[in-house]
Amino acid sequence: MFGSGKHYSMEEQQGRRNVNGERELEGGQPSRNSGQTGHEPEDLKKAEESTQSQSQWRRITKVPQLLRGTQDFKKLYEPRVISIGPYHHGKPHLHPVQMIKPLCARNFLADSNQEIEALYTKIESNIEAVRKCYNKRPTIKYDNEALAWMMLLDGCSLLQFIRRKDLRKFLREHHINFVMQDLFLLENQLPFGVLKLIFEGAKFNDGLTMEEMIKKFVTDNGRLEESTLEIHLEEASHILGLLRSALLGQSQPEQERPPDKKGKSSASQGICGRFCSPCKKGKQRGIRQSFRNIKELKAAGIHLQSSRTRFLTDISFNSYFFRGYLNLPPIIVDDFTKSRFLNIVAYEMCPDAPHDYTVTSYICFLYELIDHAEDVKELRSKHILRNCLGSDEDVAHIFNDIANDVVSTGVYGHVKASIQEHYDRKVSTWIAEVRHIHFRSPWTVTAFIAAVLILFLTGVQAYYSLPGN
Repeated sequence: MFGSGKHYSMEEQQGRRNVNGERELEGGQPSRNSGQTGHEPEDLKKAEESTQSQSQWRRITKVPQLLRGTQDFKKLYEPRVISIGPYHHGKPHLHPVQMIKPLCARNFLADSNQEIEALYTKIESNIEAVRKCYNKRPTIKYDNEALAWMMLLDGCSLLQFIRRKDLRKFLREHHINFVMQDLFLLENQLPFGVLKLIFEGAKFNDGLTMEEMIKKFVTDNGRLEESTLEIHLEEASHILGLLRSALLGQSQPEQERPPDKKGKSSASQGICGRFCSPCKKGKQRGIRQSFRNIKELKAAGIHLQSSRTRFLTDISFNSYFFRGYLNLPPIIVDDFTKSRFLNIVAYEMCPDAPHDYTVTSYICFLYELIDHAEDVKELRSKHILRNCLGSDEDVAHIFNDIANDVVSTGVYGHVKASIQEHYDRKVSTWIAEVRHIHFRSPWTVTAFIAAVLILFLTGVQAYYSLPGN
């Protein structure tokens, strides 16, 4: 075993066991060179002492049983081309990409100027912490050596995928796209503590740190501006958890559009610490919600506006008596939207996850606004939603499907209550209907003005035609 004080040549490394406990084929174990000595450097000893005393890493659980009966479960929650970690390791359909992991790992080690033996020693010294991160049954079949090699190989490969360097040497373009989807599955995660052990000593010639690369990778996949987000890697649990943090942001900016001090503003607030009720149209705990979609809100004089950021927490409502403005963060809907949202929902249902269920609440909120393609069209026209799927009906189906097995919480309850209050004003609805019927185009406006003018002139003429005038 590496780190035992012995010298291992490339040939000896090739004869060692792989993470399946089998003899490794030639080139199977990644190594930067064959001249590595087995003597532990002083800084490695310090790193071991530091990692051994660190706090317990967060658990990575499997998808909760409540969601395991979901239609298309395998398509939404299980990897298609690459396994990361022990839950799906060794499945036959993942074997082709499994074979290129050593090549990716070798490239990462070479680019980061690190030696495989030192990294293996650090991971092996933390192997009990690694085991506690996963369910016991999937890891019990791997001894410490095999599990440590799995973490090392998967961790180096994952970081190489994050760097997106030289991937086309190993994978075709369509495989790369599916790899990027697989990296954000709940059951396909590595503890961030393992990744930190691997990249904390990395020295890249291009000048970028691994933290910067991870931040760019997560913000790109969250469709966020990198400069608007501060990710605290030391608090991260895994890559999916980082994506969730990126989507939510670190603050909830106030929305003040239109800039009118007389308007009443309702920002998203009121965290619900536990699940409240099934996500159904027109139902929210403590709120008598009668609006069902965007079309009905528009009829009541409530208009959509794009929020100033893409953070899912950036939702607010402003009421101006006759008009209301619902601010929603811009979102891009593509082929991976459903899977990523549902895996974040599954993560929020886990015991060790943050307890605010904000992404779950956001999905329910959109579900309550979107009934038909017309609602999606309105979101597109206001530059709130970008449709990369095809038809607007497809997008409507996406959010209706996502919300089927999701529960509603009180995160946006205050916003919904303010919308309902405005919606209940009959005068607002009446004025909105008048504006919609008589002022929906320049021609109807002209006709209305002409009709009023004719009535006025007719009245004047009748007045002066009366006797005595």
